[in-house]
Amino acid sequence: MITREQIREYMYGLGLCRVGFTHAGPFGRLERVLEERHALGYLSGFEKGAVKERCRPGECFDWVRSIISAAYPYRLYRDGQGSGLKGTISGSAVGEDYHRLLGEKLRQAAEFISRRVEGFRYEIMVDTGPLADREVACRSGVGWFGKNCSIITPSFGSAVVLGEILTNLELEPDPPIEGDCGECARCIESCPTGALVAPYTLDARRCISYLTQKRGGIPREIRDKMGVSLYGCDRCIEACPHNRHGLEDSGPAAVDLERLVTMDKKEFDRLYKNSALGWRGLNVIKRNAVVALGNLGARSGLDVLEEALKHPSAVIRGHAAWAVGRIGGQRAREMLEKSLDSERDQYVREEITAALAGLKQD
Repeated sequence: MITREQIREYMYGLGLCRVGFTHAGPFGRLERVLEERHALGYLSGFEKGAVKERCRPGECFDWVRSIISAAYPYRLYRDGQGSGLKGTISGSAVGEDYHRLLGEKLRQAAEFISRRVEGFRYEIMVDTGPLADREVACRSGVGWFGKNCSIITPSFGSAVVLGEILTNLELEPDPPIEGDCGECARCIESCPTGALVAPYTLDARRCISYLTQKRGGIPREIRDKMGVSLYGCDRCIEACPHNRHGLEDSGPAAVDLERLVTMDKKEFDRLYKNSALGWRGLNVIKRNAVVALGNLGARSGLDVLEEALKHPSAVIRGHAAWAVGRIGGQRAREMLEKSLDSERDQYVREEITAALAGLKQD
């Protein structure tokens, strides 16, 4: 047989910063929260599975007896842009896709257990199944919920990614840990879009992290609040006192916007194939890049935006029109009027017309 201490020690040796254990019983609190947020329209649509599948692992996976939850830390980067036109990506998206990275570490842990326990059965989830990773982590004692709806761990704050191993082993559960944000509301105050509508309540549809990953158009009234975010958002995490000690210079989190807007798929795959950006795809990231150029407002960005106005994707053309209008000036007006003359897509024409109506003048 194997002990929890042996499992935990091995997983810490893999670089995981928190490991906890819980049973496979229902997540009653989460079930109530999901039903409430569904009624309010706060869910993003990215969620996998029905409420029952997300909240009742013992019923949906009748062989599961225990769940091993794990947290893996990532770096936070300062907002500094440095020189040039730069966009930013979340620290969790820098380097190899964390779904693969953490998934591989959990696979190694599962194989470690398999070598010692006959008949061991398991399934790994890293934001890849119906279970809510944060709820599992909370009940496992890995961390506690902050007002920003993220899990705060005692050792690395909320700058962590989460995953779990569902197993047929009977393992004694860890107790949840106590945590309290007190009167602090820095995370709520830091959210540009008001996605944190109240302590512990997130309207995922307004969350910048969601907006940078969704396909299609970004609501016009929110674009100016996205800043230069290309993938993900760490604002509420950066604002949290539990994370302030971990900030580093922007470094690999800063991406050249002009290069990204003109990038072809071959180059994008070469640079980002194994990252979270690669999972989302070039066109979504290009859309975010043209929005970032509009928010920076630099006239030097008009050169690449002029090319973006000719892009095959109507979504990119429409967002490029908005960005050109944000930058403003006589050249911007000429670019938009020329595009309107040749544009046949109704959505893009509406974007160009709105950009011309709100055009910033010299």
